[in-house]
Amino acid sequence: MPSKIELEQVLAKRDWKQLCHWVKENKNIYRQLMARIYVKDGIVFWRAVEALGVVADYIEQEEPNYAVELVRRYFWMLNEESGGTAWNASDAIGSILAHCPETCGHFNWMLSGLIEDESLRDGALWGLAQLAQVAPHLVDPLEERIRPILESEVPLARGLAALIYALMRIPQEDFAFYREKGPRWTVPIELDQRLQKDKTSVEVYQDGQLIRYLVQELWQAQTVAYWTERVMIKDLEVELTVASTPIGMCWLGLGPSVEEEKTLRTWASRWFPKWFLMRKREPNREAISQLQEYLDAKRREFTIPLHQMGTPFQRQVWEELLRIPYGVTRSYGEIALRVGNPKGQRAVGMANNRNPIGIVVPCHRVIGKNGSLTGYAGGVDIKQRLLELERLV
Repeated sequence: MPSKIELEQVLAKRDWKQLCHWVKENKNIYRQLMARIYVKDGIVFWRAVEALGVVADYIEQEEPNYAVELVRRYFWMLNEESGGTAWNASDAIGSILAHCPETCGHFNWMLSGLIEDESLRDGALWGLAQLAQVAPHLVDPLEERIRPILESEVPLARGLAALIYALMRIPQEDFAFYREKGPRWTVPIELDQRLQKDKTSVEVYQDGQLIRYLVQELWQAQTVAYWTERVMIKDLEVELTVASTPIGMCWLGLGPSVEEEKTLRTWASRWFPKWFLMRKREPNREAISQLQEYLDAKRREFTIPLHQMGTPFQRQVWEELLRIPYGVTRSYGEIALRVGNPKGQRAVGMANNRNPIGIVVPCHRVIGKNGSLTGYAGGVDIKQRLLELERLV
Protein backbone atom coordinates (compact mmCIF):
# COMPACT_ATOMS: atom_id res chain seq x y z
CA MET A 1 0.00 0.00 0.00
CA PRO A 2 1.34 3.48 -0.80
CA SER A 3 2.02 5.91 2.02
CA LYS A 4 -0.20 8.93 2.55
CA ILE A 5 2.47 11.16 1.01
CA GLU A 6 2.85 8.91 -2.04
CA LEU A 7 -0.91 8.90 -2.59
CA GLU A 8 -1.04 12.70 -2.32
CA GLN A 9 1.71 12.98 -4.94
CA VAL A 10 -0.13 10.69 -7.37
CA LEU A 11 -3.35 12.64 -6.88
CA ALA A 12 -1.56 15.95 -7.38
CA LYS A 13 -0.19 14.67 -10.73
CA ARG A 14 -3.36 12.77 -11.71
CA ASP A 15 -1.05 9.83 -12.37
CA TRP A 16 -3.77 7.24 -12.93
CA LYS A 17 -1.30 4.81 -14.46
CA GLN A 18 0.62 4.60 -11.18
CA LEU A 19 -2.63 4.48 -9.22
CA CYS A 20 -3.90 1.51 -11.23
CA HIS A 21 -0.53 -0.20 -10.79
CA TRP A 22 -0.99 0.05 -7.03
CA VAL A 23 -4.56 -1.19 -7.33
CA LYS A 24 -3.36 -4.22 -9.26
CA GLU A 25 -1.17 -5.12 -6.29
CA ASN A 26 -3.71 -4.24 -3.59
CA LYS A 27 -7.35 -3.46 -4.32
CA ASN A 28 -7.85 -1.96 -0.88
CA ILE A 29 -6.35 1.28 -2.16
CA TYR A 30 -9.96 2.45 -2.47
CA ARG A 31 -10.13 2.63 1.34
CA GLN A 32 -7.39 5.25 1.34
CA LEU A 33 -9.29 7.22 -1.27
CA MET A 34 -12.51 6.99 0.73
CA ALA A 35 -10.68 8.36 3.75
CA ARG A 36 -9.04 11.10 1.68
CA ILE A 37 -12.35 12.60 0.55
CA TYR A 38 -13.61 13.14 4.08
CA VAL A 39 -12.08 16.63 3.92
CA LYS A 40 -13.05 18.96 1.10
CA ASP A 41 -9.80 20.91 0.82
CA GLY A 42 -9.41 21.92 -2.79
CA ILE A 43 -7.95 20.40 -5.94
CA VAL A 44 -6.44 17.27 -4.35
CA PHE A 45 -9.81 16.45 -2.78
CA TRP A 46 -11.44 16.59 -6.21
CA ARG A 47 -8.74 14.46 -7.76
CA ALA A 48 -9.30 11.90 -5.01
CA VAL A 49 -13.00 11.92 -5.92
CA GLU A 50 -12.07 11.40 -9.58
CA ALA A 51 -9.56 8.70 -8.60
CA LEU A 52 -12.27 6.75 -6.80
CA GLY A 53 -14.19 6.53 -10.08
CA VAL A 54 -11.01 5.55 -11.94
CA VAL A 55 -10.27 2.77 -9.43
CA ALA A 56 -13.85 1.48 -9.49
CA ASP A 57 -13.77 1.28 -13.28
CA TYR A 58 -10.34 -0.39 -13.30
CA ILE A 59 -11.30 -3.10 -10.80
CA GLU A 60 -14.68 -3.54 -12.52
CA GLN A 61 -12.84 -4.83 -15.60
CA GLU A 62 -11.51 -7.73 -13.51
CA GLU A 63 -14.34 -8.11 -11.02
CA PRO A 64 -17.78 -7.42 -12.49
CA ASN A 65 -20.18 -5.85 -10.00
CA TYR A 66 -17.36 -4.31 -7.95
CA ALA A 67 -18.44 -0.73 -8.70
CA VAL A 68 -22.07 -1.57 -7.95
CA GLU A 69 -21.13 -2.87 -4.51
CA LEU A 70 -19.05 0.25 -3.85
CA VAL A 71 -21.99 2.50 -4.71
CA ARG A 72 -24.28 0.42 -2.51
CA ARG A 73 -21.80 0.77 0.34
CA TYR A 74 -21.91 4.54 0.03
CA PHE A 75 -25.68 4.64 0.03
CA TRP A 76 -25.71 2.34 3.06
CA MET A 77 -23.30 4.69 4.84
CA LEU A 78 -25.80 7.49 4.26
CA ASN A 79 -28.41 5.49 6.14
CA GLU A 80 -28.67 6.63 9.74
CA GLU A 81 -28.98 3.03 10.89
CA SER A 82 -25.53 2.20 9.46
CA GLY A 83 -23.80 4.20 12.16
CA GLY A 84 -21.15 5.11 9.58
CA THR A 85 -19.91 8.41 8.23
CA ALA A 86 -20.12 9.31 4.56
CA TRP A 87 -18.69 12.78 4.19
CA ASN A 88 -18.97 13.96 0.59
CA ALA A 89 -20.59 10.66 -0.39
CA SER A 90 -22.64 12.29 -3.14
CA ASP A 91 -19.47 13.46 -4.91
CA ALA A 92 -18.01 9.95 -4.67
CA ILE A 93 -21.16 8.27 -5.94
CA GLY A 94 -21.34 10.74 -8.84
CA SER A 95 -17.74 9.98 -9.82
CA ILE A 96 -18.31 6.21 -9.77
CA LEU A 97 -21.50 6.51 -11.85
CA ALA A 98 -19.75 8.73 -14.40
CA HIS A 99 -16.85 6.29 -14.74
CA CYS A 100 -19.04 3.16 -14.74
CA PRO A 101 -22.33 4.23 -16.39
CA GLU A 102 -23.05 0.85 -17.97
CA THR A 103 -22.98 -1.05 -14.68
CA CYS A 104 -23.99 1.67 -12.21
CA GLY A 105 -26.27 3.85 -14.32
CA HIS A 106 -29.39 2.44 -12.68
CA PHE A 107 -28.46 4.37 -9.52
CA ASN A 108 -29.28 7.62 -11.36
CA TRP A 109 -32.60 8.01 -9.53
CA MET A 110 -31.02 7.44 -6.11
CA LEU A 111 -28.27 9.94 -6.86
CA SER A 112 -30.79 12.57 -7.93
CA GLY A 113 -32.71 11.87 -4.71
CA LEU A 114 -29.74 13.20 -2.73
CA ILE A 115 -30.47 16.67 -4.13
CA GLU A 116 -33.13 17.02 -1.43
CA ASP A 117 -30.42 17.01 1.26
CA GLU A 118 -28.68 20.40 1.31
CA SER A 119 -25.44 18.87 2.60
CA LEU A 120 -25.35 16.45 -0.36
CA ARG A 121 -26.90 18.63 -3.06
CA ASP A 122 -23.81 20.14 -4.66
CA GLY A 123 -22.03 16.78 -4.90
CA ALA A 124 -25.09 15.08 -6.38
CA LEU A 125 -25.51 17.84 -8.97
CA TRP A 126 -21.80 17.70 -9.85
CA GLY A 127 -22.08 13.94 -10.30
CA LEU A 128 -25.15 14.30 -12.51
CA ALA A 129 -23.32 16.90 -14.61
CA GLN A 130 -20.47 14.43 -15.11
CA LEU A 131 -22.94 11.66 -15.93
CA ALA A 132 -24.69 13.90 -18.46
CA GLN A 133 -21.43 14.17 -20.38
CA VAL A 134 -20.84 10.42 -20.72
CA ALA A 135 -24.35 8.94 -20.60
CA PRO A 136 -26.97 11.68 -21.15
CA HIS A 137 -29.80 9.16 -21.48
CA LEU A 138 -29.38 8.37 -17.78
CA VAL A 139 -29.95 12.01 -16.83
CA ASP A 140 -32.77 12.66 -19.30
CA PRO A 141 -35.55 11.28 -17.04
CA LEU A 142 -34.46 13.43 -14.07
CA GLU A 143 -35.58 16.84 -15.32
CA GLU A 144 -38.31 17.33 -12.72
CA ARG A 145 -35.86 16.87 -9.86
CA ILE A 146 -33.25 19.22 -11.27
CA ARG A 147 -35.61 21.95 -12.52
CA PRO A 148 -36.29 23.60 -9.09
CA ILE A 149 -32.55 24.05 -8.46
CA LEU A 150 -32.31 26.55 -11.34
CA GLU A 151 -33.85 29.07 -8.95
CA SER A 152 -31.75 28.14 -5.95
CA GLU A 153 -30.20 30.96 -3.94
CA VAL A 154 -27.01 28.89 -3.61
CA PRO A 155 -24.74 29.91 -6.55
CA LEU A 156 -22.94 26.58 -7.04
CA ALA A 157 -26.15 24.54 -6.97
CA ARG A 158 -27.77 26.96 -9.42
CA GLY A 159 -24.71 26.86 -11.68
CA LEU A 160 -24.49 23.07 -11.73
CA ALA A 161 -28.21 22.77 -12.49
CA ALA A 162 -27.70 25.31 -15.30
CA LEU A 163 -24.85 23.19 -16.70
CA ILE A 164 -26.96 20.03 -16.66
CA TYR A 165 -29.74 21.88 -18.48
CA ALA A 166 -27.31 23.21 -21.08
CA LEU A 167 -26.02 19.70 -21.77
CA MET A 168 -29.48 18.17 -21.92
CA ARG A 169 -31.04 20.90 -24.10
CA ILE A 170 -28.83 19.76 -26.98
CA PRO A 171 -30.95 17.63 -29.37
CA GLN A 172 -30.96 14.07 -28.06
CA GLU A 173 -32.35 12.15 -31.02
CA ASP A 174 -30.10 9.22 -30.26
CA PHE A 175 -32.13 8.31 -27.19
CA ALA A 176 -35.57 9.50 -28.21
CA PHE A 177 -36.96 6.35 -26.63
CA TYR A 178 -36.63 8.00 -23.23
CA ARG A 179 -38.51 11.14 -24.19
CA GLU A 180 -42.09 11.92 -23.27
CA LYS A 181 -44.30 13.74 -25.72
CA GLY A 182 -43.56 17.43 -26.12
CA PRO A 183 -40.40 19.49 -25.46
CA ARG A 184 -38.16 18.69 -22.49
CA TRP A 185 -35.54 20.63 -20.57
CA THR A 186 -37.18 23.97 -21.35
CA VAL A 187 -37.86 26.83 -18.92
CA PRO A 188 -40.05 29.95 -18.91
CA ILE A 189 -38.66 32.89 -20.88
CA GLU A 190 -38.23 34.99 -17.74
CA LEU A 191 -36.05 32.36 -16.04
CA ASP A 192 -34.06 31.82 -19.24
CA GLN A 193 -33.31 35.53 -19.50
CA ARG A 194 -32.35 35.73 -15.84
CA LEU A 195 -29.87 32.86 -16.20
CA GLN A 196 -28.43 34.36 -19.38
CA LYS A 197 -27.55 37.48 -17.36
CA ASP A 198 -26.39 35.67 -14.21
CA LYS A 199 -22.78 36.76 -13.66
CA THR A 200 -22.36 34.97 -10.35
CA SER A 201 -18.99 33.19 -10.30
CA VAL A 202 -18.70 29.52 -9.28
CA GLU A 203 -15.87 26.98 -9.28
CA VAL A 204 -16.45 23.61 -10.96
CA TYR A 205 -14.10 20.62 -11.09
CA GLN A 206 -13.81 19.60 -14.73
CA ASP A 207 -11.18 17.54 -16.55
CA GLY A 208 -8.74 17.60 -13.65
CA GLN A 209 -8.96 21.31 -12.90
CA LEU A 210 -11.00 23.66 -10.76
CA ILE A 211 -12.33 26.08 -13.37
CA ARG A 212 -14.15 29.30 -12.58
CA TYR A 213 -17.31 29.88 -14.59
CA LEU A 214 -20.06 32.44 -14.55
CA VAL A 215 -23.51 30.91 -14.16
CA GLN A 216 -24.42 32.46 -17.52
CA GLU A 217 -21.50 30.55 -19.10
CA LEU A 218 -22.78 27.28 -17.67
CA TRP A 219 -26.33 28.05 -18.82
CA GLN A 220 -24.99 28.50 -22.37
CA ALA A 221 -22.29 25.81 -22.17
CA GLN A 222 -20.61 24.82 -25.42
CA THR A 223 -19.94 21.16 -26.16
CA VAL A 224 -17.72 18.97 -28.30
CA ALA A 225 -19.65 15.76 -29.00
CA TYR A 226 -17.64 12.57 -29.59
CA TRP A 227 -18.41 8.96 -30.39
CA THR A 228 -16.49 5.73 -31.03
CA GLU A 229 -17.45 2.84 -33.32
CA ARG A 230 -15.57 -0.20 -34.56
CA VAL A 231 -14.96 -0.25 -38.32
CA MET A 232 -13.00 -2.35 -40.79
CA ILE A 233 -10.23 -0.83 -42.89
CA LYS A 234 -9.90 -3.65 -45.40
CA ASP A 235 -8.91 -6.60 -43.17
CA LEU A 236 -8.03 -4.53 -40.09
CA GLU A 237 -10.55 -3.75 -37.36
CA VAL A 238 -10.00 -0.39 -35.65
CA GLU A 239 -11.83 1.93 -33.28
CA LEU A 240 -12.94 5.09 -35.04
CA THR A 241 -13.38 8.10 -32.73
CA VAL A 242 -15.11 11.14 -34.21
CA ALA A 243 -15.77 14.51 -32.56
CA SER A 244 -17.80 17.51 -33.72
CA THR A 245 -18.77 20.99 -32.62
CA PRO A 246 -21.96 22.75 -33.75
CA ILE A 247 -19.87 24.10 -36.65
CA GLY A 248 -18.56 20.78 -37.92
CA MET A 249 -16.30 17.78 -37.46
CA CYS A 250 -13.14 18.69 -35.54
CA TRP A 251 -11.44 15.39 -34.68
CA LEU A 252 -10.92 11.88 -36.00
CA GLY A 253 -8.78 9.27 -34.30
CA LEU A 254 -8.02 5.64 -35.14
CA GLY A 255 -6.30 4.47 -31.95
CA PRO A 256 -7.74 2.62 -28.94
CA SER A 257 -10.76 4.59 -27.71
CA VAL A 258 -9.43 5.06 -24.16
CA GLU A 259 -6.22 6.63 -25.43
CA GLU A 260 -8.02 8.66 -28.08
CA GLU A 261 -10.35 10.14 -25.48
CA LYS A 262 -7.40 11.21 -23.32
CA THR A 263 -5.71 12.82 -26.32
CA LEU A 264 -8.96 14.45 -27.41
CA ARG A 265 -9.47 15.96 -23.96
CA THR A 266 -5.97 17.41 -23.93
CA TRP A 267 -6.42 18.79 -27.45
CA ALA A 268 -9.88 20.20 -26.72
CA SER A 269 -8.68 21.92 -23.53
CA ARG A 270 -6.28 23.93 -25.70
CA TRP A 271 -8.55 24.80 -28.60
CA PHE A 272 -11.93 24.85 -26.83
CA PRO A 273 -11.26 26.07 -23.27
CA LYS A 274 -14.27 25.92 -20.96
CA TRP A 275 -16.14 23.67 -23.42
CA PHE A 276 -17.44 20.29 -22.31
CA LEU A 277 -16.81 16.94 -24.00
CA MET A 278 -20.03 14.98 -24.33
CA ARG A 279 -20.36 11.38 -25.51
CA LYS A 280 -23.10 11.53 -28.16
CA ARG A 281 -23.57 9.77 -31.46
CA GLU A 282 -26.21 11.95 -33.07
CA PRO A 283 -24.03 15.03 -33.81
CA ASN A 284 -21.52 12.65 -35.45
CA ARG A 285 -24.03 10.44 -37.25
CA GLU A 286 -23.48 11.90 -40.73
CA ALA A 287 -19.70 11.87 -40.37
CA ILE A 288 -19.74 8.21 -39.29
CA SER A 289 -22.06 7.35 -42.17
CA GLN A 290 -19.83 9.02 -44.78
CA LEU A 291 -16.70 7.46 -43.31
CA GLN A 292 -18.30 4.01 -43.47
CA GLU A 293 -19.22 4.60 -47.11
CA TYR A 294 -15.61 5.62 -47.81
CA LEU A 295 -14.25 2.50 -46.11
CA ASP A 296 -16.73 0.40 -48.12
CA ALA A 297 -15.32 2.00 -51.32
CA LYS A 298 -18.66 3.66 -52.02
CA ARG A 299 -17.55 7.28 -51.50
CA ARG A 300 -14.66 9.31 -52.91
CA GLU A 301 -15.38 12.75 -51.49
CA PHE A 302 -16.65 13.95 -48.12
CA THR A 303 -19.28 16.65 -47.70
CA ILE A 304 -19.02 16.89 -43.91
CA PRO A 305 -18.68 20.46 -42.55
CA LEU A 306 -15.32 20.86 -40.81
CA HIS A 307 -14.22 22.88 -37.80
CA GLN A 308 -10.44 22.91 -38.18
CA MET A 309 -8.36 24.24 -35.30
CA GLY A 310 -4.63 24.78 -35.68
CA THR A 311 -1.91 27.35 -36.31
CA PRO A 312 -2.11 29.43 -39.52
CA PHE A 313 0.64 27.33 -41.13
CA GLN A 314 -0.96 24.05 -40.12
CA ARG A 315 -4.29 25.11 -41.56
CA GLN A 316 -2.57 26.19 -44.79
CA VAL A 317 -1.03 22.72 -45.10
CA TRP A 318 -4.36 21.05 -44.31
CA GLU A 319 -6.07 23.08 -47.02
CA GLU A 320 -3.56 21.65 -49.49
CA LEU A 321 -4.28 18.15 -48.23
CA LEU A 322 -7.96 18.68 -49.01
CA ARG A 323 -7.00 19.43 -52.61
CA ILE A 324 -5.32 16.04 -53.12
CA PRO A 325 -7.76 13.92 -55.19
CA TYR A 326 -8.91 10.46 -54.19
CA GLY A 327 -6.38 7.83 -55.27
CA VAL A 328 -3.56 10.38 -55.75
CA THR A 329 -0.48 10.95 -53.59
CA ARG A 330 1.77 13.97 -53.09
CA SER A 331 5.24 14.20 -51.58
CA TYR A 332 6.08 16.38 -48.59
CA GLY A 333 8.22 18.46 -50.92
CA GLU A 334 5.32 19.07 -53.30
CA ILE A 335 3.11 20.24 -50.43
CA ALA A 336 5.91 22.50 -49.20
CA LEU A 337 6.14 24.12 -52.65
CA ARG A 338 2.38 24.64 -52.77
CA VAL A 339 2.35 26.48 -49.44
CA GLY A 340 5.22 28.72 -50.49
CA ASN A 341 7.91 27.12 -48.34
CA PRO A 342 10.12 25.05 -50.73
CA LYS A 343 12.50 23.96 -47.96
CA GLY A 344 9.77 23.26 -45.46
CA GLN A 345 9.32 19.52 -45.94
CA ARG A 346 9.98 18.89 -42.26
CA ALA A 347 7.49 21.59 -41.22
CA VAL A 348 4.93 20.06 -43.57
CA GLY A 349 5.57 16.67 -42.00
CA MET A 350 4.94 18.11 -38.54
CA ALA A 351 1.71 19.79 -39.70
CA ASN A 352 0.67 16.50 -41.27
CA ASN A 353 1.30 14.70 -37.99
CA ARG A 354 -0.75 17.29 -36.06
CA ASN A 355 -3.75 17.01 -38.37
CA PRO A 356 -6.66 16.28 -35.99
CA ILE A 357 -9.04 15.11 -38.73
CA GLY A 358 -7.46 12.09 -40.38
CA ILE A 359 -8.90 10.44 -43.52
CA VAL A 360 -11.31 13.34 -44.23
CA VAL A 361 -8.33 15.72 -44.36
CA PRO A 362 -6.25 13.12 -46.21
CA CYS A 363 -2.80 13.27 -44.66
CA HIS A 364 -2.47 9.57 -45.59
CA ARG A 365 -2.04 10.71 -49.23
CA VAL A 366 1.28 12.42 -48.43
CA ILE A 367 4.30 10.15 -48.88
CA GLY A 368 8.07 10.41 -49.06
CA LYS A 369 9.82 11.59 -52.23
CA ASN A 370 11.04 8.05 -52.89
CA GLY A 371 7.54 6.63 -52.48
CA SER A 372 8.03 5.48 -48.89
CA LEU A 373 4.98 5.73 -46.64
CA THR A 374 6.98 7.32 -43.77
CA GLY A 375 5.08 8.16 -40.58
CA TYR A 376 1.35 8.37 -39.98
CA ALA A 377 -0.36 9.31 -36.71
CA GLY A 378 -2.77 6.39 -37.06
CA GLY A 379 0.02 3.93 -37.86
CA VAL A 380 1.76 3.04 -41.13
CA ASP A 381 -0.31 -0.17 -41.40
CA ILE A 382 -3.49 1.91 -41.53
CA LYS A 383 -1.93 4.36 -43.99
CA GLN A 384 -1.02 1.50 -46.31
CA ARG A 385 -4.52 0.06 -46.19
CA LEU A 386 -6.14 3.43 -46.89
CA LEU A 387 -3.95 3.92 -49.97
CA GLU A 388 -4.64 0.37 -51.14
CA LEU A 389 -8.35 0.96 -50.65
CA GLU A 390 -8.27 4.03 -52.89
CA ARG A 391 -6.36 2.24 -55.62
CA LEU A 392 -8.94 -0.56 -55.76
CA VAL A 393 -11.71 1.64 -57.17
